[in-house]
Amino acid sequence: MNSKESERGWCLKGELKDSTPWIVPLDKLIFTIGRQDTNDLILPSHSVSRRHARIFQEKNDLYIEDLDSMNGVRINGSQIGGKTRIRHGDILKIGDSEFTLSHQDELHRDYEEETLARKTDRTRISFADAYDLSERESEILFFLIKGHSLKQIGESLFISTGTVKNHVLKIYKKTGCHSRIELSTRASGFAK
Repeated sequence: MNSKESERGWCLKGELKDSTPWIVPLDKLIFTIGRQDTNDLILPSHSVSRRHARIFQEKNDLYIEDLDSMNGVRINGSQIGGKTRIRHGDILKIGDSEFTLSHQDELHRDYEEETLARKTDRTRISFADAYDLSERESEILFFLIKGHSLKQIGESLFISTGTVKNHVLKIYKKTGCHSRIELSTRASGFAK
């Protein structure tokens, strides 16, 4: 990876069960993936271990490491062992979920806005009404569905990460959801 690549933001592009695009920014130095709710990316599937994998940058290269998971990690169809370098365009399979590693600045804005923002905005309004979410919770829901981290949501709404976390917990309690995937899947059913 050259120095320009290392300065770019990375993300994982995947799809929810209903084929809605799901973009997950890799916004931490060590980004953890697993079934447990303390991970940065929570994949609530029995095929995913509690602490399944982590993605991190070392020097100018990006790596994924299998954390001794039961079902392992696949890159472009091949099972990996331990730490493996990943590049733009690689397909990562973790449990039942499949993601493509991408530079955030190479996402097509029109594609992202049409498939995420517009659909998500319609979803947010009807979903918020159905579950009696406050206006702030509705705003936070919008960012959650788009795949933003708690820190990014706080920065966008000019509130602390702790306040965002409290609102997210309230959203989960009101909706009966236990993960971002479950919340996104349920909310996608409200789009008109």
